[in-house]
Amino acid sequence: MASKPLRSEPLLAWLPQQRWFGAKSRRIQGVQFDDSLPVAHAALHILRVTLDDGDVQRYAVPLSAGDEPADALDDPAVTRALVALARDGGRVDGRHAALAGYRTRAFPAALDPAAPVRKVGGEQSNTSLVIGETLIVKCFRRLSAGVNPDLEITRYLTDEAAFPHTPALAGWLTYGEGEATATLAVIQHLVRGAGDGWQWMLGALREDARRARTLPALARLGEATAALHVALAGAPASAPDLAPEPIGEADVARWTQDVAAQLATARASAPRAADVPAIAPEQVSRALSALRGRVKCRHHGDFHFGQTLYAEDTGAWTLIDFEGEPLRPLAERRRKHSPLRDVAGMLRSIAYAAETVRAGGAAGWIDGWERDARRAFVDGYLATAGRAPFLPEDAARTAAVIAAFELEKAAYEVVYEANNRPDWVKIPLAGLLRASSAVAA
Repeated sequence: MASKPLRSEPLLAWLPQQRWFGAKSRRIQGVQFDDSLPVAHAALHILRVTLDDGDVQRYAVPLSAGDEPADALDDPAVTRALVALARDGGRVDGRHAALAGYRTRAFPAALDPAAPVRKVGGEQSNTSLVIGETLIVKCFRRLSAGVNPDLEITRYLTDEAAFPHTPALAGWLTYGEGEATATLAVIQHLVRGAGDGWQWMLGALREDARRARTLPALARLGEATAALHVALAGAPASAPDLAPEPIGEADVARWTQDVAAQLATARASAPRAADVPAIAPEQVSRALSALRGRVKCRHHGDFHFGQTLYAEDTGAWTLIDFEGEPLRPLAERRRKHSPLRDVAGMLRSIAYAAETVRAGGAAGWIDGWERDARRAFVDGYLATAGRAPFLPEDAARTAAVIAAFELEKAAYEVVYEANNRPDWVKIPLAGLLRASSAVAA
């Protein structure tokens, strides 16, 4: 039986306490129940949250029965019911729209209905749950009308590209009708024997006996990243939302403007004493002009070690979480771009790994490691990418393009660190200086 409708007042205090709530720094003006759908003995509520600046956000919130809010995803029966809905291609009608389930050919032929369910800790904007040792269910909490790129890209990689470095998509759930339909959850195969790539990298760097393994591992990560981009750039014309397109003057102009705007925001956000390099838009444009006539395509969009899994026993990398930066609009996250933005993102993650280990007391070797790590990743990437249609014509121009996108990423990090971790702002500032020198060269 579904839970009885909750009053909105208790949610005003409960919502900001949830890790996935995306407006913790703003005050909630009101909560409206757009819809409620029964799931096992709980209810999936679609909430419309109005904030103090007038912004309105929609959230999918499964709640258990009771007078006070309680996350129903803590109840294994609710997760099992959601997976069963996908397995059976089922549908649950609400007052205004429906919850619908879908499966792919990769859905397990047999799934233990009593398999244990556990919640994955540490996530921010989503909630993931593991069923037995078979599936992982990622529930998107904030809803946006349209296809989530995590579904769109993993479905293509599973069904069409047979890409080996990402978990196979087994199914998904949606809520809504027509163009207003939003992706509610994706269900993928669980990758056994692999752990968080960020944690593995930090652990290996902190142990003398394992440190040497990081460079060949980074070369393999570069190879897997290039293989991903080659697969995405090979999407057929019959899939227009995924198919690559030529890069024109307007693209170069827009991307140059994006970098300049991010730099301006970083300059305004950085501490007064910070040295934020001044680089002319013409220099950025000159670097990015090497992309003219190449192709833009879909890419990861938020690529760093935390979006990878690594199995040390086999040396295999798995690339995960293709939704892009969750705070950006869905249309922007689905936009085609140069996949070299992902390369820049991982180079910034290498820098953060180096600085995190340095803060823990690493000796002078860390500078040399970061230099070698960057080279290992990029060399592995370029060796696998070969003469891919998204790469500039030579290595020097490719390096300049990567530096321009690293400049944009480091500027974004300056803003984030200035607002959240001021003591860390020196990390992206150092990245800005390095990238600006490479762009201006």
